[in-house]
Formats: sequence, structure tokens, C-alpha cells
Amino acid sequence: MTKKWLARLAAVLAVPTMVIGISSPASATDQYVTLTTNGKLVASLHFYDDGDDWGLFDLEADGHGVRAYIQVAATDKWYDWDGGTWYNGKGAGTGVMKTDGNLLTINRYRAQVCTVDGSGDKTPVACSAWMYVQE
Repeated sequence: MTKKWLARLAAVLAVPTMVIGISSPASATDQYVTLTTNGKLVASLHFYDDGDDWGLFDLEADGHGVRAYIQVAATDKWYDWDGGTWYNGKGAGTGVMKTDGNLLTINRYRAQVCTVDGSGDKTPVACSAWMYVQE
């Protein structure tokens, strides 16, 4: 991991545990959504506006990996964004970055983070609220 990503991971680990399931309004700025389970901060998904990068962080040694889900709105329905799901199964205290997402300003997006039991798990254990993003 580069120093830039290590600094971002350190910032995530410093997020107070009272930040629970934040769902931010649409805006072109850095945003994040968190997932708590049994009062513990277990996962976080960050959107970094500079470069449209994403960071997916596993914050708890609970035996679950974490998966990010990104969707884009078209008319009145939400669809999976191309490349909009990825998995972090590296363990607690780790992050997986997705760079150069290139979100378009004309579209609306939403994102959430979930705990899952392995990279192929299609039924999440728990999920955060949706975070809405518009470039």
C-alpha cells in the first residue's frame, strides 16, 4: 500500500465508534458510510472525490469479510454500476482500494458496505444504510 492509502486507512481507524450508519446527502465531496454490529464499528466504505477513488475497510476481527456495493440510477430504478462490487477478505484492519472510478456528473449513485461470508457470498450478513453520491 502506498503512503496515501495508509494515511487514509489510519483516518478510518480513527473514526469514533459513535458514528453509526451514516447516510450522507448527495454532494461532490469525500464521503463515507459505516456499518456497526452489536455496537462495534465493523466496516467502512469511503468515497474520495479527488480521483473518484473508493476505499473498503474491514475494521473488526469477526470472521466476516466485507463487500462494497455501488449502484447507479437510471430512470426510476437502481442498477449495479459497472465494477461496482468488490470484496475485502484480508482481515481486520485492512483496506482494499478501487481507483479511478470515474463517476459521471449526470448520474446519481448510491453505495453501501456489507459483511459477507467469503468472496462468493450473495447473501450479506449485515449491511449499512445507503450513502448517496452525485458528482
